[in-house]
Amino acid sequence: MSIMNIRERMMNSMILIKNGCVHNGRGQVKNTDLLIEDGKIVQIGEHLKASGAEVIDAAGMQVFPGFIDPLSDWGILGPGREIRGNANDNDERSDVFTPQLDVKYAFNGRGITRQQIYAFGITAVGVAPANNNVFGGQMAAFDVHGVNPMKMLIKEKTGMKASVTEAVKEAYGSRNLAPMTKMGIFAMFKEKLEAAKNYNPEDEKTERDEKLAALKQVVDKRMPLFVSCNTPTEIRSVLRATAEYDLDLVFCGGFGVDGTLSELAEKHCGLIVANPANGFNKYTRNTDYAGIAELARQGATVTFSAADNGFGGREDLLWSALEMQKVIHDDEAVLTMLTYNAAKLLGIENLTGSLEEGKRADLVLWSANPITSYKGAVEMTIANGEILYRKGDAMKCFL
Repeated sequence: MSIMNIRERMMNSMILIKNGCVHNGRGQVKNTDLLIEDGKIVQIGEHLKASGAEVIDAAGMQVFPGFIDPLSDWGILGPGREIRGNANDNDERSDVFTPQLDVKYAFNGRGITRQQIYAFGITAVGVAPANNNVFGGQMAAFDVHGVNPMKMLIKEKTGMKASVTEAVKEAYGSRNLAPMTKMGIFAMFKEKLEAAKNYNPEDEKTERDEKLAALKQVVDKRMPLFVSCNTPTEIRSVLRATAEYDLDLVFCGGFGVDGTLSELAEKHCGLIVANPANGFNKYTRNTDYAGIAELARQGATVTFSAADNGFGGREDLLWSALEMQKVIHDDEAVLTMLTYNAAKLLGIENLTGSLEEGKRADLVLWSANPITSYKGAVEMTIANGEILYRKGDAMKCFL
């Protein structure tokens, strides 16, 4: 992008989108106009006018909220994927208990292979530590365009990442370190939650413990707990291990989950369903979209990720959603899962995830509905009120 184009974007803070078929991400569809000013949607209605605004005629186009990948490793991995070779900055394997770590310090927006993911309809990502630690650290939500990670940060502390998968055993058991078994994983899981519950930093006799202070945010419901699980048995074990606590739980993976896991709906849990095409996880073949759809009907908050903290991005996120569309044949419900539900689980639904007045202008113009037609292509992406992509723009690794 030329310096002149960047300056032109900065100078024009008003955009008027006219005549588009607007899907607000919460089940409503209407042919209407949207007025964007200073990064936000300031007005939605018919026959809008705005002096000095850049007018975009969206006649014949579908206007969607930007997709959100709530469990991404975009911006934090190294080998072959970023400018920092062999970084793997989301994967601290020196200690299996690291809740004090914060992923915002690992983030680098100039990733190579998934650079410009906004050209595929994604306008925000929830970035998380890897699956190798029982408690791996704190997540954050980021914009998908920029260089300065702190300016790209939408919200920090969006969740605490945990894992009870065999990845923990593989990371530490292979070095003859605990936990080496599933028993050891859950013993530590319960022990640390109880320690955080009893931790009282206000007591002058209590020695400061940064790890327990971080995990206490989960126990006190100031931060949701995102737990990676590969099987329904692992999910049920987590539910049992946390039964005595009142936690906001989000389960990551969704493999093998079916309609009988009604506890997820009863406890108002979130479920992030990973892309079933991910060949790096042998459990993806067990994904049961009919069962997951039943849980969504019962009240579980369902959304999708391009991968389960592994390689994924760009069209992978949409492909995950299309598997659900094949089952429920309700594109507006699927769109809500791709947008508003993802924002809700990250705690940013007041900022983005749907097209509503007062929210960030994160939206995508499609030539056709991509959930119902393979002919759907991105015509334009706007994130935080800035036009990031127009169809035909050159795709580059660096900004």
